[in-house]
Amino acid sequence: MRKAKKCNTGKKKFVVVWLALVVLFLGSFIRPVDVQAAKVKLNKSAVTIYRGASTSLKVSGSKKKVKWSSSKKSVASVSASGKVTGKKGGSAYICAKVGKRTLKCKVTVKEPNKSKRLNLAKKEAKKIVKKYVAADLNAKERAFVLFRYLTEHCSWQLNQSSEAYQKNYGNEAYAALVMKKAACSGYAKAYTLLCEAANVPVRHVNAGSWTHQWNEVKVNGKWIKVDAYGGTFADTTGIRRSLRTSAEDQEQLVFHFTIER
Repeated sequence: MRKAKKCNTGKKKFVVVWLALVVLFLGSFIRPVDVQAAKVKLNKSAVTIYRGASTSLKVSGSKKKVKWSSSKKSVASVSASGKVTGKKGGSAYICAKVGKRTLKCKVTVKEPNKSKRLNLAKKEAKKIVKKYVAADLNAKERAFVLFRYLTEHCSWQLNQSSEAYQKNYGNEAYAALVMKKAACSGYAKAYTLLCEAANVPVRHVNAGSWTHQWNEVKVNGKWIKVDAYGGTFADTTGIRRSLRTSAEDQEQLVFHFTIER
């Protein structure tokens, strides 16, 4: 009578344990792919902005170059860096092409009413002051920095008819601070908001008149003429040189206007 073969359970257990150790060892070197982190996506899938205002779109999850485009450039334009600007009321899709993928963001552009435009201008003025006006500047230097900001970031709206103002708000602070293009009245109103946000005494000369408009700031009991539209800061005495550029070392171009008081 043959003896029954005994199962070699000890050997099997050893093999199972050995395989488990190999899996654990290899697992320490193989990291699971984080699908979410590697996913290419836009920071916004939908956004609402006002005409003349801007917002920035960014692509994450890829180092490839992004090619931006707009489905309706007349409604919303987009720069090579993803800065979207509202052109007129309506909707458009901003597309970001990354390799073979195309990501989209729906942009709705609204027309701001007069009250909204003023509130947005005040909000922008506070942001500008916070960014450009250092805490150690005196009143005259704060006034000068804000004057320089307007001269460098806002362009002229040459059409100063009532029709143009209704379309482009050129006689409002919103045009100068948000749309970056305004008439002298828009510059003066914008400079007033900037100075108020920076605690600089300011007044608007010829406000409401159909003639050239500018500002005056009060420093050490004296009112100084500041015309951001014309490029004139009447007295720079006492303003530290570090706040100036080489342009201030040359003769400054001054525009002459017929003034009605």
